[in-house]
Amino acid sequence: MGRLAVIEITYGELLDAYAEIDAFSQGKLDQPSSFSARNMGKNDLWIAATTKITNSTLLTSDRDFDHLQGNYFEVLLIENIDSKKS
Repeated sequence: MGRLAVIEITYGELLDAYAEIDAFSQGKLDQPSSFSARNMGKNDLWIAATTKITNSTLLTSDRDFDHLQGNYFEVLLIENIDSKKS
């Protein structure tokens, strides 16, 4: 059975992960990237930071997190069931 992690938004490691992923996404870190710099939505940044510090896999139905795959955590894309009907 899965576990639910509850993390205070003021937790230092979460704040550090948020800032690091934001800087990475905007191309501000001194590391090679294979994607175009982008501004992530603030809610997506919280999701990404929480996924990183809990060593979780991110399940998503959009590609907003693709550039983080392998750099911070594993991303599993859930295909839209409606698009398969057409």
